[in-house]
Amino acid sequence: MTELQHASTDCTQTRSRLLEAARVVFSQHGFQRATVREICALADANVAAVNYHFGSKEELFSQALNFNRLKALQAASIDPDINPEARLRLFVRDFMLILLDEQHASSQCRMMARELADPTPVLDKIVHEAIAPLHAFVGRLLGQIVIAPIEEATLKRYVYSLFGQCLFYRNSHPVLQRLNPDLSYDIAQIEAIAQHISDFTLAALNAKIPD
Repeated sequence: MTELQHASTDCTQTRSRLLEAARVVFSQHGFQRATVREICALADANVAAVNYHFGSKEELFSQALNFNRLKALQAASIDPDINPEARLRLFVRDFMLILLDEQHASSQCRMMARELADPTPVLDKIVHEAIAPLHAFVGRLLGQIVIAPIEEATLKRYVYSLFGQCLFYRNSHPVLQRLNPDLSYDIAQIEAIAQHISDFTLAALNAKIPD
């Protein structure tokens, strides 16, 4: 390996370490409280490395976000050989596992959750690249389940209602844990919650609930 190739490899490795360290620190502290110094220390990099590789803390946060898991979630639920109701159940189950399964928690999802709770300009990227496509995907899926023509505004409310049910268990966890001190989310419990949400949603849609 030439000296130039060696330097290029070191540069790539440093950048990768910074991204991994950033995901850990940002997911723990959020964007505002996380410091470049802490990220560089965890990545075993010079404190100037963030500016060198990314230009700013904001750009490091932006690039540390990775929406592959959410994209995979949508890809797993588009099989045309499966009816829309079954695809909705599959989506809700996998989405609830992302939200509640702490054994396989995603640092990027935790970053997103903290950003939603304490928004910075990076929220625009999250909405544009992750939330908007996810809402559009679910809207198309619900539109296939509701046979009768519906207005776009009504369909949006259906989407918001579905996500509202899902996110309630995540966002209200501190309250739920105080109401139920023994509450824990193992796989069986998460799947039971997902089934309830799917049953409730499908029953409402099939009953042609009023707008």
